[in-house]
Amino acid sequence: MNFEATTNMAKSVEKTGKPEKSQEELRAILEQKLGSLKPTLQEGIKEYRAALSDGTFEDADGEPAGTGEARKEAMQVRMTTIVDRAEKMRATLDSKETLPQAGDNISINYTYTNPQTNTVEHQETIDLSIETKLTDFISFYKTTSVDLPPDFEDTMRDIWERNFDEIQKSIEENGFNDILIIPSTPDIGDLSKKMKMESGYYDGINSNTTVQTLDGIPFTNQNSDKPRIILYHNRTLPEVQTTTGLDVHLNITAEDAMKLFKQHPDKHMTLPDFLILEAKIFKRSNIHISDWNQKSGQWLNTQSGALLVDSYWNPDNRMLDVDAYASTRQRSRLGVRPSRCFY
Repeated sequence: MNFEATTNMAKSVEKTGKPEKSQEELRAILEQKLGSLKPTLQEGIKEYRAALSDGTFEDADGEPAGTGEARKEAMQVRMTTIVDRAEKMRATLDSKETLPQAGDNISINYTYTNPQTNTVEHQETIDLSIETKLTDFISFYKTTSVDLPPDFEDTMRDIWERNFDEIQKSIEENGFNDILIIPSTPDIGDLSKKMKMESGYYDGINSNTTVQTLDGIPFTNQNSDKPRIILYHNRTLPEVQTTTGLDVHLNITAEDAMKLFKQHPDKHMTLPDFLILEAKIFKRSNIHISDWNQKSGQWLNTQSGALLVDSYWNPDNRMLDVDAYASTRQRSRLGVRPSRCFY
């Protein structure tokens, strides 16, 4: 969205009526959260040592080569994430910086006014609760057999609280009306198997029940090893454009999409994010948000070698198409979905 469109937006923000905590109280809460990470890390180390000795990290009979190593890397990532969180908390406490107030809920009356016609195009009350969403996503991951680390809830609350002001600002300015809550997702093959919908996946040549590679070339996803909260619009791409004025870049070339991703990597989804988005919405409402017939296919901030990955739901074969193309590729039904990622 351009500056004029942003400044023509009428918005009002309703904040929770809870009294603000003092800095002493906020620091005590942060110290408590830091202390709570120690037993979680100790348990993770214990589990890792047990896995080293019981063969968990070896490929079992019938498993593809490297499956055991993938389990090992996933466990290492979980422990590294806990250490990183602890270091960030300690650095914040040591810096003596003012700690922000954070609430559980955000409620925004969002209005988009077309800057060319000065006409109100869309009005919406956006209500988001981190606790409600956590309950929802934990249930979703349970039904799809996605293993969550023991500190999953605390990690997501920490991301929400640290980024609360920026999350609220992003919703005010861009009309994001939903969030994704995503754990570390280093194993795309395992994730895609658990996110499978209807007839599975299609890569332009073969149909599959998982997406592991394209032509044997692994995917490259930025920050997929980090737990994250992602703001997005629960709408097709054309609907996003008409209700917010944001450019969804339909018919953009792969080369230009790649430039956007490099300029703003935290404003665009990767393939793992998109798989969870599609499966979550399908399980809730039985619709596919990336339906090709709705001009809602999208380029993703994921590469297969030098090629850029795109994906969309194909209503003809009832599969999620996942493919990759060179720089000149463009389609009128293929764009870029706006989002905002927080780690």
